[in-house]
Amino acid sequence: MSNSLTPLPKRHEAAAPDAGAVALLSKRVRPGGPQVDSRWAVPRACVRPRTLMLALLLAELLSACGGGSGGGSQQSAQPTSSGSSPAPTQALIGHYVGAVKIADVTYFGDAVFTRDGAVRLYVGSPDNEDEALQILQITRPERSEQFVGTIQLRDGQWSGSGVVIGQQCAVSTANPFCTQPSSANISANVQRGFSSGSPAIQGNIQVATAGAIETWLLDLQLWPDINPATSVISGQFKEMLAEFASAGDVIVNFDSSGRFFFQSAASGCVGNGTSVARSDGSANTYDVTLMMENCKGAYAYLNGQYDGLALYTTSSYWDYDSLPRMWLSKPTGETPPAALTTLGEPL
Repeated sequence: MSNSLTPLPKRHEAAAPDAGAVALLSKRVRPGGPQVDSRWAVPRACVRPRTLMLALLLAELLSACGGGSGGGSQQSAQPTSSGSSPAPTQALIGHYVGAVKIADVTYFGDAVFTRDGAVRLYVGSPDNEDEALQILQITRPERSEQFVGTIQLRDGQWSGSGVVIGQQCAVSTANPFCTQPSSANISANVQRGFSSGSPAIQGNIQVATAGAIETWLLDLQLWPDINPATSVISGQFKEMLAEFASAGDVIVNFDSSGRFFFQSAASGCVGNGTSVARSDGSANTYDVTLMMENCKGAYAYLNGQYDGLALYTTSSYWDYDSLPRMWLSKPTGETPPAALTTLGEPL
């Protein structure tokens, strides 16, 4: 996909996306400034200084005399910066943000991939395309969807299946995914370009719509979140994105055990839920459950049990803040279907 992400420099070093995947990058490379890939570095302790000086002097003399094996100097292997390099067979997982292109229109995409293969992808209608690749979508778009699925890794390729569920269905009645979730298949791989220094997901999701197969092209880059190293989400947050909140009327309260509560005067919705660190070891990722009750009028379809994933995220590529993001949906097959993507502003 030609719409490749090239992030601006960020001055701080974010936590690695996952401890089990860090072996792929023994030192995280960030754009801007000198970069060192430890795969090409020689340990200093392996060469004695005096031996090194004698070896260099001998090599220089042989070169000047036309000597040496092959009659020329041998260049050490160096990484190229002209293109992308496939990630090793165990692909990087974590939080990815970027572009989802549907029918030549670029949408905002925000996804999480876990160690055991769970996938959640939020897709929001365009707002500011120039900023969409570097800044989270923090205001509610006119329309949004969520892909809920699972993936498997084989020969460096991600493949899997799931469903696409419409969001904001109380007001976005024209969204075809609101009345009936659509089955979808995902195929992608992780590319790591030396020029950008960050892994990027390239691939597509094939969505079965009523008329045909709709192709979503993915161009998502690993997002530099800061890991708070807590086993639960805690604190108070103003909800900015979910449809049950209106004009900042919802404050979500997480206690020290990860249990949370909120209510909305506009929609009538009352929510009670829990958050806990994901048991598969995915860094900075939480399992979330939510019970929605008392939603009224057009929002009544939101009532019911939800589960999903959550993490702390920065609001832009350059920021140091930490906002809770949740991807939630009712169990597959439950009617009416519903999905929620939330984003909290710390108070």
